[in-house]
Order: sequence, then structure tokens, then C-alpha cells
Amino acid sequence: MIWLVLVVILICLDWIIGRWFQFQKNQSQSWMTTIQESDVYIDGNSLFSAIYQDIEQATKRIDIQFFIIRNDKVSNRLYALLARKQSEGVQVRLLTDWIGSIRFRSKWLKHKMAFRKTNPPAFPFFYRLQQRNHRKILIIDDSIAYVGGFNLGDEYLGKDLQLGAWRDYHVRVTGEIVKVLQTAFTIDWEQQIQDTMHANNGDVEVLTTEGYTFEKRLLHYIHHCQHSIEIGSPYFIPSSKVKKALLDALNRGVRVTILYPDKADHLLTKAASLSDLKQLKSHHATIRLYKKGFFHGKVIFIDEDTCIFGTANFDRRSCELNQELNFIFTSQQPLYTKLNQAFWQDVSISKPLTDGWLEHQPVHLRLLSRLTMPIRQWL
Repeated sequence: MIWLVLVVILICLDWIIGRWFQFQKNQSQSWMTTIQESDVYIDGNSLFSAIYQDIEQATKRIDIQFFIIRNDKVSNRLYALLARKQSEGVQVRLLTDWIGSIRFRSKWLKHKMAFRKTNPPAFPFFYRLQQRNHRKILIIDDSIAYVGGFNLGDEYLGKDLQLGAWRDYHVRVTGEIVKVLQTAFTIDWEQQIQDTMHANNGDVEVLTTEGYTFEKRLLHYIHHCQHSIEIGSPYFIPSSKVKKALLDALNRGVRVTILYPDKADHLLTKAASLSDLKQLKSHHATIRLYKKGFFHGKVIFIDEDTCIFGTANFDRRSCELNQELNFIFTSQQPLYTKLNQAFWQDVSISKPLTDGWLEHQPVHLRLLSRLTMPIRQWL
């Protein structure tokens, strides 16, 4: 019993120290920039076909970052392509997260291209193991970039028999924004702030966040919202501040619509979401369950005028822990319409979350919903 108490105390101290260190060296940054052209991809097959085609045309440099990479078929096809481009004289750098890709065998890649993992274990150990780099960026020849929710693996092409088709949002962009994304990648590659470019003009904000930075930005938009909030996320575990802000918005007449997957890829995250979804529904939020496979998109629309899109989920990890990357722009930017149409198309093939759906969840899931209360910060 004494050992258990000691372990709990050490974890709490580790967490407090980690929070302090993170506050002291928060590397969140923001740039204003422009997009020349944009395309939205909602399924993995079309996305990776476009990625392969662009990589084939590369002549100078390829920088690629995923939270998760695998040793499966789609992953090995990409590694082989990257290795070939490296042999042709193209500089290739591959970056991934230490925990996100902990089972990935990297020996082969080390001899083929520059390869690194971010956030390896270090003091404070428990905090560092929880803070993950969740960004997904691909930059080709300083002229084309991809950002969004897809990782690298067979399941993202809908090959997981349990989850079925994988629905996600990823964008391909050109223009000045590519230079900004190159800067963001370089900071992660070096794992320290560099002398970065100053981009202060444009209609698109690129926001890299860690710690509570993303939560603060979300709270700003929710507090100032007047008419509507639409949220698409595979996980719904808001912080207490964000949930209160949503409830306050509902109480003042703001329409809140949440698109959430009917299927779950992680049992604990679904269990942890149940009480929050139930509470928001009781305050007349509209909650839709995506039923055509697994929904993994990450997008927020505010007052039919502002869009927040990128790698952040609507959960406490993205708000308080993870390193994320998001675009923020208004409805004047053409990318807004493309993402908005994709979102409402997915809403149209979803079903409403009802009291009956909540009541008929398995007993073990409802029990887990209560048991996960103390650990929701890490889900």
C-alpha cells in the first residue's frame, strides 16, 4: 500500500513539474499567410494516390511528418518510393512521434533517408510520455503541402474490417502557406525554436499549439459565437472550461451540432465521451452519429463564417497536451466552402444520437464511462 501511495505521489509531482516546464518553454506559434490553390480529400485512396503522384514529381526535397507510421503494405510502398527519390538525389526527411509509432521498426529507414522521432522519453517522464506530437505535414519541393487527419497505415485506406471505410479530412495546398508549413516542420525536426520567417499578411492563420494554447483559442471563439457552432471530431472529451462554454452558448440560443462516429476505434475514448454527449444533448445540442464506417475528421465552424481545421481533436489531449497544427480562416477563403460541403455531406448520411442509443450502450461501456472520470485528461 505504501508503494502505491508513493507511486501516485511521484506521478503527481512529475505532472506538476512537466506542466511548469511546458509553461516556461511553450513553443506555440502563429502566422498569417495565403493559399493559392486547395483540394480536399475525404478518403485515403484518393489522398495517397495524389501524394504518390506529387512525390514522383519531386526534384529537390520531401519533408514528411505523421503521428503514426506502420510497417504495413501502404506504409512500405511509401517508404520504398521515398527511398527511391532519395537515391535520385532528392533530400528526404521523415518525422514521426515516439509513442505514436512506438512499434515501428526503423532500422531499414535509417540507412535509406533522414529519420527522426519526436518527444522521446525524458524527465519529467510521465508528462513527456503524455505530450505527443500529433501533427501531420507533407511538403514537396517547397511548393506543395498536405495537412489533415490521415496518418500512415492500411486502416486509413479502409482496410480495417471492424471499422470499415475511413472518413477523414485532409487538404493539399499551394502558395505562400507552404513556406509557413516548411517552417513548422523544421521547428519539429530540430525540436527547438529556430529563426523563423515572419508571415503577418494573408487570410489564413496557421497555428501550431501545445499546452493550453489551443484550449484558449477555442474558448475565444465559443465565447464570442452568436448563432451556430458545428463540430466534427472522432473523440469528444472537452475540458471542463470548453464544455461549460458550449453549455453557456446553448443556453443563450446558439445552435450546436456535433458529428461523432457511431463506431469507436478506442473503447476508453468512446466511454469517456458518453457523459459529455448526454449532457450536451440534454441542453438541446444536435448530435449526429456517422454510420458509414469510422469518422476521423477534425473541423469546427463558427457562425457559418469561421473554420478551424487541422490535426486537433475536440478532446482534452489536443486542448491541453498535444502539439497540434491548425488552419483558421473565414468563409471568404475558398477552402471554407470545400470543407463545409464535405462536413454537411457526412452529416446527411449520419443518424441522430437519441436517448435510446445512450440507454442501449453495453453495460461495460457505461461502467467505463464512470471509471474513466479521473483519467480523461490523458484520453
